[in-house]
Order: sequence, then structure tokens, then C-alpha cells
Amino acid sequence: MLQRKITKELLKWKNKSKKALLVTGARQIGKSYAIREFGKENYEVYFEANLLLDKEARASLTTAQNPTDFINRVVLLSHRTLIPGHTLIFIDEIQEYPDIVTMIKGLVEDGRFSYAFSGSMLGTEFKGVTSFPVGFVEHIVMRPMDFEEFCWAIGIQQQYLDDIRLHMQNEQPVEQYLHEIMLKNFRTYVVAGGMPEVVQKYIDNAFTLIETQSLQSELVKQYAQDISKYAGERAFEVRAIFDRIPFELESESKRFNFASLHKGARFETYDHDFLWLVNAGVGIMVLQATEAKSPLKRTEDVARFKLYQSDTGMLVSRYPQSTARAVYLDQKTPNLGGIYENVVAQELAAQGIDAWYFMTQDIGEVDFLIEGTHGHIVPIEVKSGKKTRSHAALDRLLAVREYRINNAVVISHTNIQREGAVLYLPFYTSFCLNQLTEQRESSFTFAPALP
Repeated sequence: MLQRKITKELLKWKNKSKKALLVTGARQIGKSYAIREFGKENYEVYFEANLLLDKEARASLTTAQNPTDFINRVVLLSHRTLIPGHTLIFIDEIQEYPDIVTMIKGLVEDGRFSYAFSGSMLGTEFKGVTSFPVGFVEHIVMRPMDFEEFCWAIGIQQQYLDDIRLHMQNEQPVEQYLHEIMLKNFRTYVVAGGMPEVVQKYIDNAFTLIETQSLQSELVKQYAQDISKYAGERAFEVRAIFDRIPFELESESKRFNFASLHKGARFETYDHDFLWLVNAGVGIMVLQATEAKSPLKRTEDVARFKLYQSDTGMLVSRYPQSTARAVYLDQKTPNLGGIYENVVAQELAAQGIDAWYFMTQDIGEVDFLIEGTHGHIVPIEVKSGKKTRSHAALDRLLAVREYRINNAVVISHTNIQREGAVLYLPFYTSFCLNQLTEQRESSFTFAPALP
């Protein structure tokens, strides 16, 4: 069984929340499996109904007239007696059945049972919902497996991951043998990605990539088909954007070029289509910020952004096989910058860290800016090639006295090392980048603050 971080969130919900649980996320990321295992492990009685696969449950539950009627229908569908206070009722794939969503308030107020609901964000909206039960639902967004979860799956002991966290916190190099092992594991993760079925296939095939790429390609096709199914009259436009993601990340700036869709294309025409992909859990949008000051949202430009794919393995599978080979073998050609940026964006999103990229004419472009809980800004550069110490735009940004940025990060293949204001981190530390947001500035080893 693949260990997922969402299990802790589910336990926290069970122990502290009186609300219903709503878990959303892209298809095939393990939502249903995680809730099912959690329910069986933590409740005396567990009931599940999938409204897409179970015709009997769909016919019965989607025609319930009110919360009491809904509960009665669950009772008659269940093969076990529901025990108040010890029963989890899980309704899967609810996005097409809005009447159930509107009943959540009444079900929660009834209070006898716990409720979990899940739906693919490929629906992006709960169609027809006129009264979403705000205040009665705890919403969790689930994503593909991050690098730490991948390490758990392939048997990396927790003590080594904790050791990496400690070395990052203390800004000390990781032991060389562990450094080399983790770099190889990270490159494997870049190719295999975090879709649970793909990861399990990798493990079942004795840690080889024999069938992973074909499975990823099938998932890409399924995502494209779901766009046609769920995006309605804008399906053609959404599909065009989805198809362009790998090519736009190959450009020098990595920014999405609207002209690639058609000549004269404007953001205002496609804004909802980009948001559809983001809300569907398919894409990760990183907006441009023109000032490196808190709050970063103040100077964001919604019409200038980079669009990453939510799973690195699926992204790599969309390139020629030579690209996956170059990643796995740590070759420096072709340019893999967009792919490695994509992985960092995916890790930041998995950790719930909002990110922007910085761009001005006089300074240039810095890959990511993140904002700490204490208001400090941390610029991040991702270097896939050999020139890890070459970062002119980052240096110019650090030199701006107004921003008073005393700590920046460069992520590359090199070991942990600080040089002045720049902390160099290896790719595999991306699973603990939240340490950069949680610690106060004074807890880092900074260069002297500018006057």
C-alpha cells in the first residue's frame, strides 16, 4: 500500500472537525483509495458509493428528496447496520450530482454519521449548485505523489529523509554517498512521476521503467478525453492550451505565449480556459510579480504566467523518449530547464506554498519567489546544467536595497552549501522547501543586511 500524506489530514479531520469532508483533485491521483483505506481503518462501519460506477446507488441517492430521505436510502443500500458516531459514509464522483452537495448542510446538522465526498476537479464546477454549504464542508485538494511520498514507496528509510531536512536546516552538506543516491532517486522520480498507478507499476516491475511511459501516455490521453467531456463549449480551446504545455516550457522564458494558440490571441479570450486547467488539477499556474516585496500578490500580473503540468512523469512522457533518457542519465543536453522547473513548481504546490516568478527589464527573470510566514521573500533559481554559480538576474535582485532580501536559494545537482546570501541546495531537498517559509529570517545564516 502506497503511503500518502493525506492520511494525516484525514485523521486530523476525523478528530477535530464536525464538518463533512470534500476531497478534490485530478483523476487517478489516489483520492478514492486514500479515503477508502482511511475509512476501513478508522471506523467501525464504512459505506461507499461511486455515483459513476454503481448504477443502483446512483439511481437511489441522486433522487433523494432531503437529508433524511438520503440517510434512509444509504441504510437500505448498506450491507451493514450504520452505527451513529462510528460510521463513515463516502460518496465518490459527486461533481455531476449537485443536489447531493446542497444536502450536505442538513446531513452535517443531523450529526449521526461522518461524511466524505470526492470528485475529480476535471468537472471544475459543481454544476447547478446554487447553495454550496459554506461552513459545513472542509475542503482538501489532493495532488500526485510528491518526491517524499515517492521515497517512501521505493523504501527509503525515514531517518535518511529526516537527515536531509536537518542538513538543509543547518546548511551542511549531505554525506556524499547519500547525496549521489538521492540525486539518482530524484531523477527517477522526474521520469516516473507521482501518479500512484505508475509508481506502483514501477515497484511491481522490480524498480524498472518497463511499462511506466506507456501508462503515462495513456493517462495523458485520458486527460485529453476528459477535457472534451467536461470543458463544454470551450473544450477545443482548453485542449489547445493543454497540448501546448510541453512546448511552452521548452522556450527560454518558460512563459506561456498566447500567440502559440493563434495569431493575435489575447489573455482575456482564454483566461477561463487556463483557470479550468488549474482548477482541474491538470496545470499549475505561476504568475509574474514585478516587485520582490510582501505581499507578492500586490504586483502580480494575471496575464503573464508560466503554466506547468501537475505531474512531472506525465510531462516527461509527452516529450521524445530521448528526453527521459537524458534526465535519467543526467545528461546536459537537451536543455532540461523547463522540466526541472516543473518539478520544483509541483513540489511547492504539494506543500501548499504559493509561488510567483520575478521579471523586470532592468533585473531580468528569477524562476520563483515565495513568501515566508513572517513576511520575508525567498527567491529561488533552478539550474539543470553545469553553470550552477551563474545567476546574474538573481544577483541583481539581491542587490536592490529596497527589497532587503538577504537569503536566496539555487536548486541544482550540487550539494548543500552557502556562499554569501545564496544557499545552494540539491534537487532532492525540494520536498522540504517549506522550511524556507516557516523559519524566521534570523534563524538562517544570512549575509549582512544592507543598510
